[in-house]
Amino acid sequence: MTVRPIAFASILAAALPYSATADERPPNVIVILADDLGCRDLKLYDGWIETPRIERMAKEGMTFTDFHANSSVCSPTRTAFLTGRYQQRAGIVDVIVGDKEPDQGIPASTPTLAKVFQKNGYATALFGKWHCGFQDQYNPVHHGFDEFVGLLNGAGDFHQHGSWRVGLEKRNVEGYSTDIITDRSVDFIRRQKDKPFFLYVSHQTPHNPYQTRADVPEKRDKDWKQNRVGEENRPRYQEMVKDLDDSVGKILDTLKETGLSENTLVFFWSDNGDVRMSPVAGDLRGSKFSQYEGGHRVPAVAWWPGKIKAGAESDALVLGFDLFPTFTEIAGIGEDAPDNLDGTSAKAHLLEQAEFKDREIFFGYEPKLGTAMRRGDWKLIVKGDDVQLYNLKDDLSETRNVAEEHPDVTKSMRAAIERFKQTVTKGS
Repeated sequence: MTVRPIAFASILAAALPYSATADERPPNVIVILADDLGCRDLKLYDGWIETPRIERMAKEGMTFTDFHANSSVCSPTRTAFLTGRYQQRAGIVDVIVGDKEPDQGIPASTPTLAKVFQKNGYATALFGKWHCGFQDQYNPVHHGFDEFVGLLNGAGDFHQHGSWRVGLEKRNVEGYSTDIITDRSVDFIRRQKDKPFFLYVSHQTPHNPYQTRADVPEKRDKDWKQNRVGEENRPRYQEMVKDLDDSVGKILDTLKETGLSENTLVFFWSDNGDVRMSPVAGDLRGSKFSQYEGGHRVPAVAWWPGKIKAGAESDALVLGFDLFPTFTEIAGIGEDAPDNLDGTSAKAHLLEQAEFKDREIFFGYEPKLGTAMRRGDWKLIVKGDDVQLYNLKDDLSETRNVAEEHPDVTKSMRAAIERFKQTVTKGS
């Protein structure tokens, strides 16, 4: 069944009571974002950890094989997702390190996905990690979220939450991070079941420190390296991913219990590639902090029973910033989205398996990693005088630099990157 955006907009305009049946209301949208989860982490992508609920979600929905975060680190990816634009336009190209960077964050005046939903009568909430500005002026409540409970920084203890926020208020929230985020999300769904809602479930896991529920402060070995990637923490990492899977399952179960599953689009993905905790090498080169595919090609699954074809698989090149126009068009509120979005709506691709048009895509991370670019199967990475060209169709692992063999392609893509760097700047 195809969503009818015009009908949804008419419902909102007519201000029908939110006690209307679920089928009469605009669709709910839930985004579940993992932190540092890579393709090689999940069995779904031939990785090493079984996640039965995410795997079931994939069987009942659409799995993406060429989905990308806009960056290989947290803050830029989240900024692009929330604004629907390249993160460079907001001046966020690297990790925001808390109060050490007081002038870094998404300005409150910036149009965001949550603001568009909020303007159209949706209840909105973010539970979990923000990482788009540490100071109060950047708080999620200024970006369209009615409710916010979580951490502003990029990482934190999973048991001690003295610096968390409830709205603007600094407050200690007791519990294990994954459980807090899940329980708040489930509670929100139940409380808002009679009106449309946009819920952003922004998990802290499996980002370091690698702490399970058992790793309470009083039981921690003083010599334990909580952030170390390796055998010592691999079982903990695996358990954290399984907790994430359980969280996804609880959210889907809640939707079914409340009768909302057929009117709720759920999208699961990760903010960047993995940190190489997996004992499985996988096909992708690189990891977090890399312009290679392992840095920004991430797991992604869309679920909406009765709307998205069960078992569908997409090899389309789709990015995090495409979710803004996709969700607003599906909800029938696209006319309230900014007209200068860089992202492209994938609505028809999701709901009708229509072809998703190719376009040039850029992964800029200046000056640390240079700039990467996709043009179809071609992938170019440029940093200073170092130029690497790969054909991902023939060489997904990016092992063979063919820049000298294809000088015309290299020259053309380098010129495109230079144009991108000049035009996509802060404030543009």
